[in-house]
Amino acid sequence: MNDSGDSATEPGSLRALILDNQRVIDDLNARVQRRDREVRIIQQISSEINATLDLDQMLGLILDSLDRVLGFKHCMILLADEKLAQLSVAAMRGYKDQQTRTIVQVGQGPIGVAARRRRVVRMAAMGTQLGYAAAVRGEMGQEQTQIKLPGLADVQSQMALPLIVKERLVGVLAVESAAPSAFDELDELLLSIVANQCAAAIDNARLYLGEQERSELLDRTNRDLQHLNDTLESKVRDRTAELTQAFADLERRKRQHEELLAHMAPVDLIPLMVEGRLQASRLTATVMFTDLSGFTAFSAGMEPDEVFAHLNHYFAWLGDVTSRYRGYVNKTMGDGTMILFGVPVASPSHATDAVVAALTLQANAASTISLAMRIGISSGVITAGMLGPRNKSMYDILGETVNLAQRMEGSAPLGGIVVTPATAELIQPYFVTEALPDLEIKGLSRRASFRVIGMRTLKDDPRRFDPSSRFAEMVTPLQAEIEAFKAQHLSRVNFISVQARDGAFYHNETVAILALALQRELGRQDRLSASTSDIDEQAVIRLALVHDLGKRAIDPRRLNERGLSEEDRTSLRADLESHTIETLAQLEFDSMAEAVRALYRFEAQQQPHAVFDALTTIVGIADIFDALVAPKFYKGAPWTVRGALEEVARMPIMLGEQRGFLNVFAELMRPASVSLTMARADVPKPIID
Repeated sequence: MNDSGDSATEPGSLRALILDNQRVIDDLNARVQRRDREVRIIQQISSEINATLDLDQMLGLILDSLDRVLGFKHCMILLADEKLAQLSVAAMRGYKDQQTRTIVQVGQGPIGVAARRRRVVRMAAMGTQLGYAAAVRGEMGQEQTQIKLPGLADVQSQMALPLIVKERLVGVLAVESAAPSAFDELDELLLSIVANQCAAAIDNARLYLGEQERSELLDRTNRDLQHLNDTLESKVRDRTAELTQAFADLERRKRQHEELLAHMAPVDLIPLMVEGRLQASRLTATVMFTDLSGFTAFSAGMEPDEVFAHLNHYFAWLGDVTSRYRGYVNKTMGDGTMILFGVPVASPSHATDAVVAALTLQANAASTISLAMRIGISSGVITAGMLGPRNKSMYDILGETVNLAQRMEGSAPLGGIVVTPATAELIQPYFVTEALPDLEIKGLSRRASFRVIGMRTLKDDPRRFDPSSRFAEMVTPLQAEIEAFKAQHLSRVNFISVQARDGAFYHNETVAILALALQRELGRQDRLSASTSDIDEQAVIRLALVHDLGKRAIDPRRLNERGLSEEDRTSLRADLESHTIETLAQLEFDSMAEAVRALYRFEAQQQPHAVFDALTTIVGIADIFDALVAPKFYKGAPWTVRGALEEVARMPIMLGEQRGFLNVFAELMRPASVSLTMARADVPKPIID
């Protein structure tokens, strides 16, 4: 039995093989179980350390897991500085004295060496190694310096694992024990895996902390900026308010100074006065004197303030009227005034402006102050400049023209306007005058004078139509129709004020009369086409009357400038058109805008065979014709009726249907004994000449 039993366990026997296999299987099972446990441990640690981004909390979780899960009772984590020159203890577990923030230089001790070499350092018997190293230094006579490192005082085993992310050192994970050879290769493998996860988690936490700090810094910066902005806005508001108030005070004082200066000189001269550049000069201008008849008796028994109230009301009205026609009230003398035109800015309309203003004053004086006026006007050369003591000088004028104007006023009948021969000559194309007996003027011998009757209308102006024409019979009744239409439909428009700007007196009314005459003649001859025979006469009259009201918004100097280039004429025409349309909008005649645009296109048209409707053609022909025969400041002598008709016929636009309209107009307007040369604009030039 015994022999058989011994043989069963001998090497190479079946039983021995089975036992060896079982031991191998048990060892493999143990390894599998340990590996499975290690995987679960790693998963658990990973789950815990990835549960937060708070760095301090994460470091605590890592060390707790090493102690609680893996059984490492003494462990610490050190973090590298930005320069990677030293490590500082960030968290520790298992030590009586928590030595956090202790510094370890890179390369110093196992921990520093692991950081420098970026490799795991595992020490098995540190007490023996440290003692041996001390003995060697003693035998070599080297000074023994004790470097205090964090950790156990009696440490025997230590393992330091560098924490690396993308080849960048984050810190070191260190575990230690008082027992020799406490850590084996499996511990190193397990801690290496944990260290990699810790490195990534710590790096993320530090990045998150950095972002938080940057976010907090940004928030603080934004708050500081907002505070600064609020403070700055408050300061800007306060400063702006101060500057606005200061500017308002400055503007108020400026207006006060300008108003004060305006009592002494025309507005145009104030900048020159302020800058001290105003010099005495000679100007060709017109002077007007006015006087109220019977004011002494009118004001008898009134208190002074009542007298001044009446006069101030009168002078305010008189100033408004004269300034509308570019006049300047230079001085008052009791109830009389001296008014200047063409001063200080030269103007071709100075004489007509004065007469229009005088007619307007006489027409409305009775309703303003219930007294009759006398007005005298003289035109000629004057000397103008600042006159008087240094502390009380004013803009004044000297010369014979001033004396004559005053004499004309003294000789004027109640409600009348008397002018000198020089003024009468300047206004003769536009106003009707009659000669008065010569005046005996002290120191100036006898002088002729003229009384202004009124403005020339079409029936009073033989230059604009020929008395022998068929049209002459139609003038008076047509003019009455147009005046009635103006009174009924356009009473808000001061046509004289607009026309005075360029001397186109009675132009709008004349165009309306001519256009209405042409339309009726076309209708009488059945010359209107079916598509245009139903044109409303009121549409013709209204377009003729308002077609150039935009002159009211254009500087008279620009309107009266001679020798304009084609570019300047085009620009002026465009501005006149746009301002006219704006004026129509103010009059609530917006529906006429397209008709006005068509008329301006007609008059600027240089291409033959262009087609326009009957309304545009009728008013266009009338407007162009009167522009040629009527006097204007900016042109020489007016054209004759014959010359104007032949000139219109030469225009490229007068072809086709437009030519038929012009032929009817020419027959209506031509002098009875004259044959017209109505050359066509489209006659081809010979190839060989």
